[in-house]
Amino acid sequence: MQEAIENSTEATLSPARKVIESLASLKLTVTLFALGIFLTFAGTLAQVDHGIWTILEKYFRTFFAMIPMQVFFPRSMNIPGAFPFPGGWTIGGLLLINLILAHSLRFKVVATGRKKVIGLLVTLVGLTLTGMVISGFFAQQLSATEGDAFWRVAKRLIHGGLAAIVLLAGCRMLFGRQGPMVLLHGGIVIILLSELSTGLFAKESRMTIQEGGSANYTVDIRTPELAIIQSINDEEEKVIAVPESLIKKGQRMSHDALPFDYEVVKYFINSDLVRPQETDAENIATDGIGLRAIAVDAGVNTGVDTRGEVDRPAAYIKLFNKHGDKKGTEIGTYLVSAGLGDSFNQPIEVDGETYNFIMRFERNYRDYEVELVDFIHDIYPGTTIPKDYRSVVIIKDPGNDIERQVNIYMNNPLRFRGETFYQSSFIGSDTTILQVVRNHGWMAPYVACMVVGIGLIDHFCQSLFKFMRRRLKKA
Repeated sequence: MQEAIENSTEATLSPARKVIESLASLKLTVTLFALGIFLTFAGTLAQVDHGIWTILEKYFRTFFAMIPMQVFFPRSMNIPGAFPFPGGWTIGGLLLINLILAHSLRFKVVATGRKKVIGLLVTLVGLTLTGMVISGFFAQQLSATEGDAFWRVAKRLIHGGLAAIVLLAGCRMLFGRQGPMVLLHGGIVIILLSELSTGLFAKESRMTIQEGGSANYTVDIRTPELAIIQSINDEEEKVIAVPESLIKKGQRMSHDALPFDYEVVKYFINSDLVRPQETDAENIATDGIGLRAIAVDAGVNTGVDTRGEVDRPAAYIKLFNKHGDKKGTEIGTYLVSAGLGDSFNQPIEVDGETYNFIMRFERNYRDYEVELVDFIHDIYPGTTIPKDYRSVVIIKDPGNDIERQVNIYMNNPLRFRGETFYQSSFIGSDTTILQVVRNHGWMAPYVACMVVGIGLIDHFCQSLFKFMRRRLKKA
């Protein structure tokens, strides 16, 4: 009777066991790597038609991608159709599951008793240190003050290396000779989770500052917004910002904060502004800058565009009165474009009040400001090729009683309050463009490299010593 029960239990658990073993198999690992290589290949080819950020969202930071057949052929050939394919998150997620299950099936704890308890405690300490390093616990408030870029990177690697050594000690106690491989697998898990964190939470934007001036906001060059600006006095403005998601809806929209209702008549992801006499396109605008310029579709900037230009979205927007006897009547149709710049003035009078109506890139304000003291731009003699450009800035953060001068240049970014300021580009000889990145997991690649590296070194040394012992015995 007991034997029958055991056989029944084994039969019940068998399908689940088979599923787990299938998910943990090396064949699945190789298959997923092959799928990842093909997805990377297709995504690279697709950059002929789309920008890098579009490719990231449609191919890699998604669960399923639709890959057009056209990407594998010359664009002169009109090849219809597309086929579904696992996206980057699907492949990465399955790799993570495969790695964890393979780890649980192939690596067994060999320690017992007191050694097992000590091994668990050491591993816990290592995991805590690893988490502290990744979270930036040991980073300075203004890390660009750490001096030479080499030593700054070396410090990151040392922090990650020390945490990895503690983890290795714990893995050695728990798993014996398999400890280095356990650590190596852990490093790969960190890399996969790091990319997931970056895809979900990382934010990139730009800060443009003219020499002698300052800025307390960044702009997201991939996300436009409508801005309705009303001057309160010489120092204050009331700004109502309409996000991109509402601009693209193409239907009449009303909001209590807006002084009028609006309807997007036509929207361009990227556009050029031309004079009416230079195009046959219909001029939809009835007032404002649209009487002197027409927006024409320019096609999106692609990942193979060597000029590195950003898309300049534009829209024709029809405005309607929302109060009084004229409620529902048209005010006019206006052209707005991010290509006109933030300082462009297009006044609109509604209910006796004057507003400036523009399209700009989305702004994100800070409670501190960055002042540009000096911008240095060196070029190679006899050319216009930049040799070195750097920004001398002062960080002013009254809330934290910080005012400090920092030098930002290539490979020497400023890390401040969870954000990294890179020297990205410039305009003319006196205006700097800083790339501002918020990525809480920016330390994870440093740590992962050290974890994988130390695991590989220990595994190599273990194999080397085993080989040398065999040679000595034969001798």
